Amino acid sequence: MGRLTALTRLLFLAALSLLPSLGWGQGYELSGESSLSGSFTLTLFDGDSTTHSFTAKSNKGRFFFAGSVDRPTLARVEHPAMQEPLYFYIENSAVAVSVNASRPEQSVIRGSRSNSEYRYLMERFRGAADPEGFLRQYVRENSASIFVPFILYRQMPVLDEGVVRQLVGQLTGEAKGVYHYFLLRRWMRQTPAVAEGSEMPDFAFLDAKKNRRTFAAVRDTSVFTLVFFSAGWCDLCARQREQAARMLQDKEAELLVINIDDNPNGWDAQYLKQLSVDHLPFMVLVDKAGVVVSRDLRVWELERAARRIPSKK
Repeated sequence: MGRLTALTRLLFLAALSLLPSLGWGQGYELSGESSLSGSFTLTLFDGDSTTHSFTAKSNKGRFFFAGSVDRPTLARVEHPAMQEPLYFYIENSAVAVSVNASRPEQSVIRGSRSNSEYRYLMERFRGAADPEGFLRQYVRENSASIFVPFILYRQMPVLDEGVVRQLVGQLTGEAKGVYHYFLLRRWMRQTPAVAEGSEMPDFAFLDAKKNRRTFAAVRDTSVFTLVFFSAGWCDLCARQREQAARMLQDKEAELLVINIDDNPNGWDAQYLKQLSVDHLPFMVLVDKAGVVVSRDLRVWELERAARRIPSKK
């Protein structure tokens, strides 16, 4: 009898060891339905710098994926005929999606608590009278939220760069271990901040003769420098450039005009991205030490700023 009990216990333990491989409560099952035929791709953002993608063919409007994740994980389902990918969160549970190909954000998703939390957060963010203010408060109260890095990354085009940097710096815990936090940090390293009080980063540009020059090489360290981004086709730039020259003519300041159309990449020139220049004319005032005094100056603001610049002797 004792041997039988021991044998039964051994068999029970062996059965337990097989459960993960059988997928009994140990992984996720993603079942989907759609009017689209062909193959769907599932991408998991399940590492701090890596993703994993899987493909499944639709059979009579249905597709299926299965696997496991270590924690609630951002996922993306896409199809060549979809307007844009469908983003959601999965965890080790049964998740079902009904894909709306033309309006993916209206797709029905069931079975993931994390996904419900994420969608509720996005609804509150999009519906807020002040989305930026809402996001600031949410990060203050939920600095470890795994959802915030993805929302910040997706909303970067409509958020001020300084706000993004500030909020990323407040993230803690699990939020710092997800894929899009890694992307945000990489973006911050590759895009130096150009904020008042910070050092103006060096950058390379092409002058009117198509010669490559750097800001560090042409900046006059004995005087202030007004970097004026312009273009030959910009009439407003021409008028304000003349106004800026008059305001600075008796001051210890140099006017450095950079025409973006001297660069064959135009608006895609790397220095414009590096310095977050998104309109023309665009002025940055730099002091003798290379520190940004003012950025995105308007011409009427330059008149005030010029009063703080010493006059020529």
